[in-house]
Amino acid sequence: MRRGLIILLIIVGLALAGVRQPALAQLVGKGTPPEIVLAYTALLSAGLGLAAYYIWKNSPAERARGYRENLGQGEWFVAAYTGFSYLPAQDWKFFSGFAPELQGRSAENVSYRQGVLGGIKFGRYFDTLPWLGLEMEMNFSKHAIPGQNVRITPSLPVGPNSFSFIPDRFFIWDTQVNLLFRHGFLKDKEVTFGRLQPYLGMGTGFEVLYGLRDSGKNLAVETQAGIRYMCTPKVAVFLEYKFSYQFAVEFSQFLVRGHGPAGTASFDVPHHRFAVGVSYHFKNLFGN
Repeated sequence: MRRGLIILLIIVGLALAGVRQPALAQLVGKGTPPEIVLAYTALLSAGLGLAAYYIWKNSPAERARGYRENLGQGEWFVAAYTGFSYLPAQDWKFFSGFAPELQGRSAENVSYRQGVLGGIKFGRYFDTLPWLGLEMEMNFSKHAIPGQNVRITPSLPVGPNSFSFIPDRFFIWDTQVNLLFRHGFLKDKEVTFGRLQPYLGMGTGFEVLYGLRDSGKNLAVETQAGIRYMCTPKVAVFLEYKFSYQFAVEFSQFLVRGHGPAGTASFDVPHHRFAVGVSYHFKNLFGN
C-alpha cells in the first residue's frame, strides 16, 4: 500500500510538472498571470498531499499495527460553517481600454451589499505540538452590487462627474491554507487540552470573483480569530472572524455610460467574514 501510494504521488507530481502553463491557466481562467497559476497549483498540491497522507495513515495495512499507548493531545478535524460576509466600499480605477478622458481616474466608493457565507475545513493539530495546527479551507459568498450613482474622481474637465453604475454581483470562491495557533482552558479528563480554545490563524489563499460580465482572480492574504468550545471530546461549536485582502483585482467589460467603450477596472477587495460552525475532532490512528 505504501509503495503504491508513493508511486501514485510521483506520477501526480510528474503530471503536474508536465502540464503546460496555458493548460493550467485554462483551469483558473483565461489571462491568469503565471505566478497566480503556480500559486494555485501549489495550494492544490498541498491539499492533495494532506488528504493522501491521511488516507495512507488510516489504510488497512497501517490500522493492523494497532494504536500507540499515548496519542498525545493533537487531533484531526473537519468543520462546516455559515454566516455573513461584508465588503467595504472601494474605488474602481479606470485601468485600460477606456476613453482618454477617463485614464487615471476612478469610480469613487462603489458599494456592495452584505452576503451570505458558507464553508468547510479539514485540518490537523499536531501531537508533538498540540497548540499548532494546519488547515485547508474553502468558502463561498455572494454579494449584490446595486445600481448606484458613482462619482468620477478627479473631476472631468468637461461634462458630468458621475454616472449610473450598472447593477452586478460577485460570487466569491476562496481556497486557503492556514497555520493555526490555539490555547486551552477548562481542562478535564475527557478533553485534556481544554474545552475552551481561543485560536488565531494566518495564511494565504486564492480567490475568484465571478461577475455577470467577467471574473477576476488573485492571491489573498488571510487572517482569522475564533473561539471553540468542545461540547464532547469529538464535537465542538465555534465562532470565527475572518479577514482577507486581495490587491488590484482586474475586471474587464466595465462600462462608464456616456464615455466610450468598456474597459478594465482595477480595485482592491478587503473582505470581512463572520462565521458560526460545528467541527468534528478525531484522533489519527497512529499519533504523528
